[in-house]
Parts: sequence; C-alpha cells; structure tokens
Amino acid sequence: SGYHKSDSVLKGFAHTHVSGTGLAGLGDILMMPTSGEVKTNPGTESNPESGFRSRFSHDKEKASAGYYYVNLTDYEIDVELTSSPRVGFHRYTFNKGGKSNVVIDPTHNIMEKVFATKLEIISDTEIRGYKKCHGEGGDRKIFFKAQFSKPFDKSGIVSDGKKVSEKNIENGNENRAFVTFNNLRKGETVEVKVALSFKGLDGANKNFIAEASIKNFDKALSESKKIWRDVISKIDVEKASLKQKRILYSGLYHMYIAPNTISDVDGKYWVDGRVEQSKHKQFSTYSTWDTFRATHPMFTIIDKERTSQIANSLISRYTEQKLTMPIWELCGNDNACMIAYSPVSVIADAALKGIKGVSLNDAFEASKYTALNFTKVSPNSGGPGTKELDEFGFIPSEIIQSVSKNMETSYMDWCIYMMAKKLKRNDDTTFFMKRAHSIFNLYNEENGWFWPRSMGGKPVEIDFSGWKDLQRNYISGNIWGYSTFVPHAMQKLIKIKGGNAEFNKWLDKIFADTTQIGGHAHVDISGFIGKYGHGDEPSHQMPYLYNYSGQPWKSQKLVRQSLSSFYDDTPEGIENNEDCGQMSAWYIFSSLGFYPVCPGDQKYIFGSPLLEKASLVLEDGKRFTVVSKNNSEDNVYINKVVLNGKKITRNYITHSEIMSGGELVFYMSDKPNRSRGVNSFDLPDYGNSNKPVEFEEPQRKKAYTPYELNSTNVFNNKRVVTLKSYDYNAKIRYTLNGKEPDNKSKLYTKPIILRSDVMLKSKAFLGGMKSSEEFSREYYKTSGILEKAKITLVTKPKRYGMGDGSQIFDKKTGSVDFNDGSWSGFDGENLEVILDFPTEQKINSIVVGALTSTFSWIFPPKSVEVYTIDATNKETLAGKLNVDMPLGETKEINRFKINVSKKSKRFKLVVRHTGK
Repeated sequence: SGYHKSDSVLKGFAHTHVSGTGLAGLGDILMMPTSGEVKTNPGTESNPESGFRSRFSHDKEKASAGYYYVNLTDYEIDVELTSSPRVGFHRYTFNKGGKSNVVIDPTHNIMEKVFATKLEIISDTEIRGYKKCHGEGGDRKIFFKAQFSKPFDKSGIVSDGKKVSEKNIENGNENRAFVTFNNLRKGETVEVKVALSFKGLDGANKNFIAEASIKNFDKALSESKKIWRDVISKIDVEKASLKQKRILYSGLYHMYIAPNTISDVDGKYWVDGRVEQSKHKQFSTYSTWDTFRATHPMFTIIDKERTSQIANSLISRYTEQKLTMPIWELCGNDNACMIAYSPVSVIADAALKGIKGVSLNDAFEASKYTALNFTKVSPNSGGPGTKELDEFGFIPSEIIQSVSKNMETSYMDWCIYMMAKKLKRNDDTTFFMKRAHSIFNLYNEENGWFWPRSMGGKPVEIDFSGWKDLQRNYISGNIWGYSTFVPHAMQKLIKIKGGNAEFNKWLDKIFADTTQIGGHAHVDISGFIGKYGHGDEPSHQMPYLYNYSGQPWKSQKLVRQSLSSFYDDTPEGIENNEDCGQMSAWYIFSSLGFYPVCPGDQKYIFGSPLLEKASLVLEDGKRFTVVSKNNSEDNVYINKVVLNGKKITRNYITHSEIMSGGELVFYMSDKPNRSRGVNSFDLPDYGNSNKPVEFEEPQRKKAYTPYELNSTNVFNNKRVVTLKSYDYNAKIRYTLNGKEPDNKSKLYTKPIILRSDVMLKSKAFLGGMKSSEEFSREYYKTSGILEKAKITLVTKPKRYGMGDGSQIFDKKTGSVDFNDGSWSGFDGENLEVILDFPTEQKINSIVVGALTSTFSWIFPPKSVEVYTIDATNKETLAGKLNVDMPLGETKEINRFKINVSKKSKRFKLVVRHTGK
C-alpha cells in the first residue's frame, strides 16, 4: 500500500492505494509540504535530509475513518487529509511560518514503471497534469487538477533535478513541480484540493467542479465522516469487549475500501484500454476471487444499494462493452492474476437474492458469455483450462494449478446453473449442471483427494514430502482447502467419502495433521490448525463443514479457535493479506455466529458467535439482532438456538429470515450438545429444492494424450523414449522434426532411441473422437561430465523449489510457468555452485536455463560467469556472458551458453542477480 507501521520517514502523500492485496501498485500524484529552501529530489529513507522527505513519529499521528493527521518532524508541519470519491483534500499547517513549499511529484509510484508525465501551472493557484505508467493496472494514465487555497508567490517545474520551466512540461519520467509561499505566518494553513480522473484532464476538471469547487477542508471532512459513520453504523455492536469491537469495526472499514469508483461524474471511465460511457457507476479493484466468499454476501445484507451498483458495474462489462467479466481488475485493467471467473458468484448471489436493480437475465447472460468465452491467461498460473474442460470433462494437469481451476470453475458454473434454472433455460441448466459436477472427474478414490489428472487420463504422481508438486497443481499448494471446496455439492462429496462418519474422520485428520513439508510454501499458506490455513481464502469454508455431516460442535470449536487465534487489534492483527476485505468479512460473519459457505444458495451456516449482542441494521429500518447467552472463552459450543422465539435445530438460517428482521439467540455452553443439529433434516442440504441431483459428469470428446513415464529430458549417450496411451486402442503417431503430427505421420510401434538433441511431438488417434492434444518434449544431449562432479550449492533457494536446490540438476527442464514445480528461485541473491572433480577435467561450455516472467517480477540474470579454482583457492575468470534486460513484458525461457574451454579440478558457476 505504500505505508507500514515500521516506517519512520515519509516521502509524501499520494492519492491512490490498494488495501492488503497480494499485488502492489498505484501511489499516484504525490504531494509533500516542506519549509525553507525548496528541494525537488526526494532523497533517501536513510538520509531524508538529502531531499524533501521528513521524519515523523507515530506519537504525533492519528487515523480514523475519513481522516488522517501526522506531524512532519523535520519541517514542523501538521498535515491533515480527507477525501470525497474523486478528490483528495489536504490541509497543511506551517508551524514555522516563513518560506514554505509544496512539491508535486507525478513520478512517484509503488512498483510501477513511469513512462511520461505532464505538469502545467495554469495560474498562481492551480496546477494540472498526468502520469503515464505501467504496472498491475496495465498501461494507464492518471490525470489531476490541484487547486491551492492561497496564491503562491513562486513556482516552477524541474526535470532530472534541474529547473526547466515556470509554466509547463510534457514527457520525461523525472518531472516534478513546486510552489513556494515566501512569507507565511506561523501557524498559517494552506489547503489543497486534488481531483483525479483515469480518463482525461476534462474529467478531472468535471470531478473537481462536482465535488470540490464549493468545499473547503472542514466541509469535505464533515461529509466524509458522515459517509463513514453511516457505513460503520450498519452493524450495531451492543455488547462485546473493546478488542472485539475494534477488530469488527476496523474490519467493516476494510470491507468498504474496495472496490473503488473509477468512473467520472459524467459516467465516462477507462476500461480495457479505451474510454467508455456507462449508465452505471463504475468500480474497479475487483479482487473477487477473494471477496465473493464473504465480503459481497455481507453487502447483500447490510448494503443492497452498493451490491446493486457493484453487480451492475460487473454486468455492464458484457451488456455495454461485450467484454468477459474481469478476473482481477485494477483501474479498469484486468491483470488476470487469479483463476476462474469469480464475478459470476458476486452477481449470481445478488440476482438470486432479488437485490433491487440487478437483472437476473442480464446477470445470467453476462455469466454465460464469460464462461463460454473465457480465454484469459493468468501471468502467474497458465491458461484457464475451460477449453480442455469441455474436451476432456475435466481440466487436465498440463494446465498449471488444474485442480484449483476446476474446483473454482465448477462452483461458478453451478451459480450459472442456478440462474438458468430460475429463468427456465432448460438446455443451459443441463449444460452448466454437468460442468458444475465436472470436478468429480478429478476425485481420486484411492487417496480421497481431488487430484490432478493428465491429458493422458492418468492421475499425476505427487510427492507430498515437498511443496513443489502441490504448488504446481493447486493455488498456493492448498490441496486441503481445495479438496473441501465443493460448496454446491457437499452431499455428493460426503457420499463419495463413504457417508457422514467417514467424511468427519477425513476432516478430523486434516485439522490434526501437523506433518512438516519440505521446500518453500507459498506465503499465503498461513494461520494453521493442522493443515487448515486460514490465511488462504480457498480454505475459509473448512471450519464450517461439520455442519453438513452431523457433527456441528466440531465446527463451533474450530470457528472460535480461528476467531481467537488469527485476529487481533494490533497492526499485525490479520493473519495474512487483507485481500480487499475478505479476511475481515470472515471475522464479521463468524463473530455473529454464521457464514455463507455457498454464496448463491441463500444459507448461512452456524459457527460459534463471539459477540454477546449485535444487530445488523437493515436498509428498510428493520434490525436482525444476534444474542449469545452464557458466552465466554470456554463456552464455545451451541447448546440451543432460538429464532424469533421459536427453537430451531437446524445448522443454518436463510437470507430471507435475516432480511425479515428479528432476533436470533444462541445459548452457549462449555460442553458440546451432541444431539442438536445431527439429524438429516438439520443439515443445510435437507429439504432444499436446490439439493444437488445425480447428474452425470461431462464426458470427454478428445482422445487421451500420449505420455511418457520418464520425465527427464536431459541425457548422456542415448535416450529411450517409450510412449503410452490411456486409450488402449489408440494409434500414436509422432515426428522428430518439430512438425505437428497428423494421421499420416510415423506410427509408433516400438520405443524411440535418441542420440542427439531432438524435439519430439506425438498425438493419439482414436475412432469417434478428436485427435489428442500434442505431447511434445525437447530432449537435450550432454557430455555426462556432471555425473563425475561433487556439486555444492553455495546459495540455497529462497522462494521456489526444494530447499536443497536439487531441482537445478534433476535432468528436467521447466515450463514458462514459474510455479510449475520445476524452478528454483533465489529472490535477489546470486546463485553460486562449486563443481569438484576427482581429476582435472576440461569443460568446453556450460548451459544455464533461466526463466524470465517480468509481470511476476522474475528477471533474467545480469550475467553468468564461470571461474576455475586452483589449489590455493585462487579464482580465475574462465568465461562470462552478459545478459540484456528485456524490454516490456516478457515471459520466456532462455538457455545461456557460456564458453569455457578450460581445465581444472574445481570450477565455480555464478549466476549474478540483476541488481548485483
């Protein structure tokens, strides 16, 4: 976001930020007030005096919803900030007086590349301009108009530290402006209003006129506080500890930070690289892969107007622009950094709940179009897999993180099925229900997991001793969370597990599993109870699942344990990334006592309420009050539930029951009530007309792809390639010249012997089906000299790969996906390898394979160097290859060949990091 509690130096105050996401960006149009001689270089954090930065103390800092204050220690300036939807309001109090300045820096950014800026001083009170940049928001511009409350005496524009103009400058990426007030009184204030637009200078001006032209700071602050007060008042916590209130209300604040308004007041906005006009208010910062789970369901209860606005913004991507809905959109750019098409859940949940203003037909059509035209590719996790899903009946393992993608896609297709069913679209109902059940084609009966399966039809081998195989097949490597993520078909999952008792035993093992796994876990896998990782959203439903299988008291204990263990009222108070409010939404729902395991089915599953009394304040004036009697740290179990004076034994309440208002009372105990919520009619799926029926899973249309059991593709003298097919009667045809095989290519009848570098391609042909996908593999012949060496990895992998670096020499090459389980990452460190031979050896050349994926901040080495080491440990450079940085976004594998032609018993290989 650009700020951290550990900071002690401030560079300035920018206007756009992201909240707790796994990506970084923005930080647009920074402003910094200073005293004394003007400095236009920011200086450094370690030496703030070298520029316009200032130290600050958290003792002189305040933050509340809609307001921020800090004292700049080095300048004795008090800074206050507030905002309207499209305008930032600043108030600076210059306690020294005298000569004072404000620096305007459009070049500032948070992990972006700035290509050009424009600055124009249009009067002694106004400046405007733009920043053109590239980052998670794509290629974008941000335009601004800034107006000062007091005329400045002097101004100027500098480029590369030199003053170049007093009026305007365009282009260049190191341009800053400054304004100076020569003789301010001590304690005098200057206010600045900064209007933004993602579309153009005219948009910034219109936004300024609409939201700032007749407002001063105090008026803007008053309005901002009222907006936030109305938001915070949507949940009335009447009885709870101070800590619980702090966490909940901070969480409610977090939920409303995103998505953000991106349309101008005239309805124009920037999307997909062009300016569009919409009749709907437009939002972005759509982290829906996270927020569909709880954030948006909470909006459907406490803020139907916002729900309608967000849903129509998403739907209009199709109805107005004929675009598929975004995966992860920032500033109108879909950077596609997650999987599946999660906005479908958001709009389906809203439409199926009858939120006013959301057209069920439009929601369905936008969802269907997205599902059937989904070709977006995540830069972090390969293709979407929907084409392969229709051909094979499942998403095959050749698609990175295939199981996670199939799980998410199946649930989203169920959401489309639910809308089609309500609209009586019979053909669509059948098609999407089959796709919703496609995930069961990946269920492995032998081990009980949803398991990757290749285009060849075979289950993939996974080594559970390390993270690398898990990360290749599951987002974050989370096999545990994803093997429970069939919220739309829980009874089918329980059935294939062998019934309630066996399902409960299976869950018990997951929550009790404390085995260690080698290698590097993804940073999102955190907050463990056994293998339940609360820090990763796909697991958020797990504690509630015992409600579906007749042991709700286990869910009650786990939910309370998670509430108590993974949240605090400190800066470190959330277990992992906030992810635009999802972590907080889980807390809010769970502290009330229920959670939307399956958005779209209109049920909220019971957990263990944390708050003694709280009310959801509904927009029609009704209140839904939740009371927990006899609640305490020990009394985590539900003994009895009373809804509007009537005892209920079921493990859930419905959306309509909440929206009708009333009172839900939980009677808590320190002992589990093993007779409550255990009968079939108490379970969430009992008696539900939406109960999953026994549809057949989709059938494949394409022959299984040939495969080879031996996955190594580096060999010494010769390599024997044995191809197989899961289709016994299929004919395998192949080429060795890189051409695509057809039904006239050479027929495979016996193993192929390779003696040189070869690109092998093969396909299977089976009557009545499409020919298979292509099995292709490049084979490399080496001298075999490495087998003679003792290999010492001086630098250990830091991020990806096994900790011992064994993947570097395993005779396998990686794909263009960094998380395919084949790569090792060193995260800013040089890779150093020592090769020790028993006798002197001559090495002619060494080839190093490296991945470049600039979107994911993976860069090629600066250079690759080889040294000989003599008996005195003297190192002599034997060969070096310098590597150029790529231009623009690049995703490719490079094999760097370093010519050596030297003899030695000892060699050293150095792959030098870009920054060193």
